[in-house]
Amino acid sequence: MLRRAAFSLPLLALPAAAAETRLRVSETGTARREPDEIQATLKAEFRNSQAAAAQGAVNRAIAAAMEAAHAVTGVVATTGRATANRPELGREWLASQTLTLRGTDPVAVLELAGRLQQAGLAVTDMQWRLTEAPTRAAREEAARDGLRQLRARAALLADELGMQVSHLRDIYLDAAPDGPMPMMAAAMRASGPGAAPPQLAREDIIITARVTADIILTPR
Repeated sequence: MLRRAAFSLPLLALPAAAAETRLRVSETGTARREPDEIQATLKAEFRNSQAAAAQGAVNRAIAAAMEAAHAVTGVVATTGRATANRPELGREWLASQTLTLRGTDPVAVLELAGRLQQAGLAVTDMQWRLTEAPTRAAREEAARDGLRQLRARAALLADELGMQVSHLRDIYLDAAPDGPMPMMAAAMRASGPGAAPPQLAREDIIITARVTADIILTPR
């Protein structure tokens, strides 16, 4: 009787999966830009025992301010919401409305703000800003700077751990809004005929972007 020989093939040795280490790292990139637009916010405010009279005085002041703004080339004027209320029962009505001036010519905006201030409006805020195009470019530059810093930190951490950077995963970008440069209220006061217009020093605006990613490290 013939017997069938029994034999077996050795199992193939499968390589063990390389051990990975995952680290979540964040870095903040920055970009510096000189502001190219100035913005001034003024407010017309009047009190009267009659709500309609107080609101009418505000309307006339804002209408005159808008007419003056339209006569200045390069200045964009917009109005805010008008309000009228009585702070305490039995007291006079308080009506107010804001007016915002924007322009790339600081002399034109500040001189107009000064004239409106002398006419009775109060300057409540001034700030330098970036217009849309340079803001977008600055945010892109800040994001690239943040990513460069993140890669450099990843390499440093890998070296300290005796490992190497394999790749990055789950990259998140959080771009912060631009930071306007506000003017202190005490520096915005001007009164009386011939008073000097408000002044606002120009300072660079710093745009930031935070980059977060999972860094995958493997043995060397």
